[in-house]
Amino acid sequence: MSGLTSIRLTRRSVCIWFGFITCIAVTYLGNNFGHTTEIPTLDKNSHSEISILKSNDAFKKILQIYRTDKQCHDAMLAADPVRSAIYVKGRCSVFLGEYVDFTAILYNGYGKPKYTGGDHLRARLYNDLLGAYSLGTILDHNNGTYTVTVQALWIGRAQLEVEVLYSKETMTTAFRLRRTWDFSNIFAFFSYKNYTDKTTCGPDNETVLEYSKQTQLCNFSYWNNSQQWFCGKPKYQLSCDHWRAITRNWDNFTKGMNTCEQELSKRDRHTHIQSNITLQILPNTINGVNRTTFIETSNTCSNYNKTKLWFKVKPTGYYYNNKWIMLHCKGFRHFHGECFRNKTLLFWGDSTLYQWYTYLKNKFLAGIEATCTLGQGWHRYQRCNFYKYNMTIIFLGHNIPLCGFKMKNLYTFFKSISFEKVIESESRNTDDLLLVLHLYAHIQLYKFEHFAAHISEIKKSLKRILKMKTNIKVFIKLPHAYRRFKEGLWKIKRNDFVGFIFTHIMQTLFQGLLDKIIVLDQKDSTIAKRNLDIHPSDTIVREMVLQFMSYACTNDQ
Repeated sequence: MSGLTSIRLTRRSVCIWFGFITCIAVTYLGNNFGHTTEIPTLDKNSHSEISILKSNDAFKKILQIYRTDKQCHDAMLAADPVRSAIYVKGRCSVFLGEYVDFTAILYNGYGKPKYTGGDHLRARLYNDLLGAYSLGTILDHNNGTYTVTVQALWIGRAQLEVEVLYSKETMTTAFRLRRTWDFSNIFAFFSYKNYTDKTTCGPDNETVLEYSKQTQLCNFSYWNNSQQWFCGKPKYQLSCDHWRAITRNWDNFTKGMNTCEQELSKRDRHTHIQSNITLQILPNTINGVNRTTFIETSNTCSNYNKTKLWFKVKPTGYYYNNKWIMLHCKGFRHFHGECFRNKTLLFWGDSTLYQWYTYLKNKFLAGIEATCTLGQGWHRYQRCNFYKYNMTIIFLGHNIPLCGFKMKNLYTFFKSISFEKVIESESRNTDDLLLVLHLYAHIQLYKFEHFAAHISEIKKSLKRILKMKTNIKVFIKLPHAYRRFKEGLWKIKRNDFVGFIFTHIMQTLFQGLLDKIIVLDQKDSTIAKRNLDIHPSDTIVREMVLQFMSYACTNDQ
């Protein structure tokens, strides 16, 4: 199928799934060679999977808390961390391995107690001198009080930190805007000879039609691999094939915010509930051994039932000496190149996953003879072969939408973002292929229905791959935590709470494949370490890669 297709609209009714069923008037898709076909839609399987998601009680419960479109009008009525309080239940001197409960009571800006729940709290223990960090669990009693539970995981001192990172009102605003945002700030640039044009793009064809003010759309869905994508057809002597760049901004995303919402979204500095609570953790004999840190199991991660990783019920680990120690299984603490001998590692994702690729290449495999093909920019196809271990690492930027970029050859670009095509060629030349997928940084403003449709299509790709190939292991890197972003109003535009919703969507939609996909959940480690930037530090990235290696390799490698 050569040539990119465009949609010409006349009077014909076609029903399409975009998170809801809608019927629009269309005629056909036609490419430059006269080929016609009906507008592509998500098939019935995708429809039924999204219906399952919408009927899932846990998913509905998460969204229901923030479902109201009612805007706040008095920021002083929101939870005020400075006026709130936390109290310890019991003693502050505990033994290694014991659990300690605290009660957090939230007050508003007028100093009056809150009687509703829904605010997003985070808690952790830390000792910077020891490089020791762990996170706590939060139980919302829906009456303005919360139970914070932590476990004593190292001997010595441990300072408690509890904060109200997102007020209920801030999350309500963020969710409301995601339901109503129209993607109207994403543009494609077309050029050919002396002709240029710019048109609106997005995953919803009706919105693109509305903003492009045209009767034809370029349909890039087939080439975009697992995500529907449309752009207004360019004018003049230009065709869809002349697409050369994409750009975006979020200027109109927050246009519907009032003064109260603006004020609450800017509360970045005063999120901590003031307390001077310090635990003194005493040595304890565990399995007949006096230890300085708590280790729950000696079972290796390679032997762990990895389906359980989708359903964690308590923190998965903690930092000590700035090294992440998993509680449910014993992982690698250092890099072992033999682990990846005769293997191909394929990373498909955004720039935060690209950090894994570069850490492997520039840190763990530094100094080892290699042949590399490096594209310009993180979203370009990149590949390195390391002769010592006969291993290959490949990075592919995920499909559109991603950050702004330019391209010389449209078809080469689309080919370079298809992990299915790369797997088809690579799996014939390697003993084992490890595929790591990650979608997060560039899709945080998605409507949840669009993200669900995207994941549903990825699931179909993985089903095909796993059915045809026996030498492949699939990993999903779940969204990590962070607490700031370069853009203004990051708590609305790029908050990390969306990652919790994305995680639940994936957990629901990947039903049937949970035993075939190894999930890498690193929210715990990034919350415990109080990771600041969406791009974690090298210290954190190192532990992320070692966690991946712990599940990818057997303990005798």
